[in-house]
Amino acid sequence: MIKIVNKYPIHQVLVYKGHVQNPLLGPYSYNIVKRIKMFNELNKYREEIQRPAWNVTTVAGEHLIDTLTTHNPQETLLVIPAGQSTNLDKVFSDDQIAMVKNFFNEGGRGYLTCGSAYWASKKRVYKDLCTEQPEHANTIIKTSRLPLFQGVAEGPLCPYPGKKYQVGFLSDAVKVTDGKDFCTIYLSGGGSFLLNQCTQKVKVLVKYLPNELIQRGKQDWQQWQNAVIMAPIGQGGVLLSMFHPYYGPNDIDVELYEKHFPQSECGTNWRKVKESLSPIDVRMQFVLKSMLNPLEDKDF
Repeated sequence: MIKIVNKYPIHQVLVYKGHVQNPLLGPYSYNIVKRIKMFNELNKYREEIQRPAWNVTTVAGEHLIDTLTTHNPQETLLVIPAGQSTNLDKVFSDDQIAMVKNFFNEGGRGYLTCGSAYWASKKRVYKDLCTEQPEHANTIIKTSRLPLFQGVAEGPLCPYPGKKYQVGFLSDAVKVTDGKDFCTIYLSGGGSFLLNQCTQKVKVLVKYLPNELIQRGKQDWQQWQNAVIMAPIGQGGVLLSMFHPYYGPNDIDVELYEKHFPQSECGTNWRKVKESLSPIDVRMQFVLKSMLNPLEDKDF
């Protein structure tokens, strides 16, 4: 077997576990757990492609500056799990934002998902229902304090079809492609990265299939097809993804979910989602080959 030589190896994976002393936390707690589990699972597949296993640890927001200072950014991946972008805005201080920017400029790499990917996009546009306005979905437009992607992130791709619900999206299984391989992955609140007004160098790694977009009302599907993008930031770079690859069939207890989140109230067909998601081997291989390997190789 020919050993793959990687000029920019990642040795340390730091999963941000939220600002643990803040009642808002930042990311969703279950996404933190899923992220840690996913990277430990991915280590099994790295062995097969002659890449060293990652050292996976967590870091609280309160210790983020000190921790990033003591790590070599060239060999470190900072993972920011999904969470409400508004909460991420509130928990991160200006100094912490500045440190994260500096980390990427000095060669660090990042992987942000769904809510954190919206948060790191220069402009986010989101049509949402909420507790205060449960009958009318308002379009929320905000500018990022951490604009790693200089374009627009807009969603949700799967809006809730009803009129009274506390969030404006449903969860679904969506088929995506890297141009060669296909995978059906969990989407919950995610949208698309729009590049038509962006002058930044951006590489699209994964796209939604046209029929997936058309059946969700996106007749102009070309501009909505970007599900995962990668962009250089200084000497480093970031991977922004709208879907959740660490949720699989085994994570969905149909009977339990239907009891607490019935389709009539939340819009999600849990049985269909469970039956449609790709098995873990397919999902992990897809994420590693199509997303994380290009980021590690700085294939911008």
